[in-house]
Amino acid sequence: MRFDWKPFIIALTEGPVARAAKIDASFFPPVEEAVLELWEAEHKNDIPEKIRGFLLQSDGLEAARGLHWPVLPLMQWELIDDPCASAHPWIRFGQSQTHIYLLSLGHSPSVYRYENLGSDEEFFATGFKTYLEKVFRGEA
Repeated sequence: MRFDWKPFIIALTEGPVARAAKIDASFFPPVEEAVLELWEAEHKNDIPEKIRGFLLQSDGLEAARGLHWPVLPLMQWELIDDPCASAHPWIRFGQSQTHIYLLSLGHSPSVYRYENLGSDEEFFATGFKTYLEKVFRGEA
């Protein structure tokens, strides 16, 4: 049974920081399994299971009334595979007014970020669930 992301995220929006900062959440129609498989085949990389499960429930996640997209719609994702810059590929899957969020396709599906005008990524979260918790605590 897949994790039910919507109730989890809705509960995060009810936290004290999210309420005070008006960090809400908007969901979208799910991505079909065949569309995910096509994306993976075209990009020659698998989407990590937790975020894949999320996409099967909502094609993207908008927060803070459009100021933050913790999860961009799948068709806006970008695979970044530059062996000179990194030993493993990344997926650019989220953005805010100040940062771009990257999902590592290395040994663990960690989340990194870099400033819109910056050049170096920084570690941000150990995984997708922790990333969402940080978003709704106002840390993103």
